[in-house]
Amino acid sequence: MKYKYILKSFVALACTGALAGFTACTADDYADINTNPQTVSKPNIPYLLTSAEVAYQPFDYLMWFYNGSYASRLDQAYTPSGSFGDQFNKLGALGGEGSQFVGVKIYENDIAKAMADDKEEGSKYQNIKAMANTLSVALGIFDSDMFGPMPYSEAAQLKYGGSVTPKYDTQQELYTEWIKEINENIEVLKANAADQIQAGSNDIFYKGDVAKWLKFANGVKLRLAVRLLHADKAQAIKMAEEVGASEDNVMNGLADDCIYNKSEATDGGDNTYGTGNSVGMGATSKNVMDFMMRNRDPRLLVMFTKNDFNSEVIQAFFDAQAGGANPNCQIPKYILDNVEYTTDADGHKHFKAWKGDGEPWVRYYGVPVGINLTDNKDYTGDNNYFVSTRWQITANGATKSYYPCSGFNEEMVRGRCTYTFPTAPGGKVVQDKDPQPLYSMTISTAEMNLYLAEFKLLGANLPKTAEEYFKAGVKASVEEYNDLAQLNKIPYSDKQHCNDPYDKPVTFSDAELQSMIENLLARPEYQLTGDKASDLEKVYLQEYLHFYYQPIDQFVTARRSGVPKVGSSLIPWVDLLPNTQIPRRFYMTKPDESDKMKAQKEAAYQKEGLSFTDGQEPDILNSERIWIDKNAPAFGLGPNY
Repeated sequence: MKYKYILKSFVALACTGALAGFTACTADDYADINTNPQTVSKPNIPYLLTSAEVAYQPFDYLMWFYNGSYASRLDQAYTPSGSFGDQFNKLGALGGEGSQFVGVKIYENDIAKAMADDKEEGSKYQNIKAMANTLSVALGIFDSDMFGPMPYSEAAQLKYGGSVTPKYDTQQELYTEWIKEINENIEVLKANAADQIQAGSNDIFYKGDVAKWLKFANGVKLRLAVRLLHADKAQAIKMAEEVGASEDNVMNGLADDCIYNKSEATDGGDNTYGTGNSVGMGATSKNVMDFMMRNRDPRLLVMFTKNDFNSEVIQAFFDAQAGGANPNCQIPKYILDNVEYTTDADGHKHFKAWKGDGEPWVRYYGVPVGINLTDNKDYTGDNNYFVSTRWQITANGATKSYYPCSGFNEEMVRGRCTYTFPTAPGGKVVQDKDPQPLYSMTISTAEMNLYLAEFKLLGANLPKTAEEYFKAGVKASVEEYNDLAQLNKIPYSDKQHCNDPYDKPVTFSDAELQSMIENLLARPEYQLTGDKASDLEKVYLQEYLHFYYQPIDQFVTARRSGVPKVGSSLIPWVDLLPNTQIPRRFYMTKPDESDKMKAQKEAAYQKEGLSFTDGQEPDILNSERIWIDKNAPAFGLGPNY
């Protein structure tokens, strides 16, 4: 049964007071037993796993619009298109992070209750229970990353007699519990007992493949381990060694990666297409773009958008300049430097070809990182990043604006977008309107191998060299982004998306991609040399780049590593403000008297040494750190192990 039919059952059950998560039946199903046909007698546990996977939502709209946007600017992955203002470190409204795990935990608890109630068959669902709990732990980590303490051990138990005011667990208690749970899940999945009932097609992620779930669970274990490094390094290294001890524990390529979509389970709803409303993180950091561009890292082609200056638009600027009606419209020098053109006797320029590597590489430019750079003449003259009136053309009765830089690629997170390709004013309108069920990526081969490279450099006893893990991680990350872009059919993902005659696609065949990866890994900035400090910085930067579409993980990486680093020749950190003024966690406002959880929140925050605030006191959000962050380096200072 598809999940869309289960949803209809849920509605009916809600009306009759039955427990959500149990499948409905018709009167005929009860013809041979003395049971009210409107009463659910037995849940279908594989369907409950489907429900848990649909509820697994670390990439909802509010995360992109609020939390992810804050995180990506605080760690300098993106910059406002008009430059940072001096209040960028103050936080506004927050999204749903902090309680995302609850949606999954409800179904995990339903599974546990159904197993306990079914004396004959209940024990045959241990694998499915382990899968659901692994998702709860993964989202628990996500929720705790920016807030610290939270309810977990007593959460989502109300309908089974639990408290309406569950205990707030300290972050140390959370990690103790999560390590215990994930180790138990790994043992269950590793054993894969012969009597276990398989999830099959009800499993959106892996179609019931227990071997892949074992790797996913070990990926969650590594997420716990890297976050523990500043709280309990010995425990963290032990956990990494346990994961790395067997190839069966580590993802190895696209077939193992958790790249999934929910289209079969959600019947065209928002979960099928990702967030319903438009989202954007800003412009790409020039420091990041310059690093990736000089190494010809193919991920930048899909992580970020092409700018609007294709050959047709450049010719339209040339024509407008020659016509004299647009004396101020200019092509920024950094773009014009990549254009080969001729000039006729009248001084009219004509586009001839792209210089250098040509399309698609010449369409990507980042925005400088700094405070109030709109007032800096270095960036507003010929090398214009900020004076948008110079990116406009009026011709054929129409005025159009064109953006010279690159930014967040929205179709990597939204399946229902309309993308308008750049054309000359008054010309044709070319759009990509086709809805595309969204594919998202969570734990992956790249993430696991980059973590193992990090642990190897920190002294863990692992079977491969740090260089081997590092290269495997970078290679996998390139393959994963290429795959995601093709699955999500982002703009320019294939030749059919190319409108301008010089346009080139941004994704590649396997043979093309492998050649690009080989060239990438031969670059000095993508090689480990045996110098521990330099090698650690390179590993952390690759984790940082890989997490561009997992912004909370990206922020956690920058927070725990101190990378990007001030003065680096790779991707330098910019001291926009003193690093004591950059929030290291999100805020919680002081609970009012009507809040049933007031006592729990106050006790938890007092125990953790945290203050309630409203996001307008960044010094507090910097100095009062959550447990896993207490001994980490300041932003931009590099690793302190």
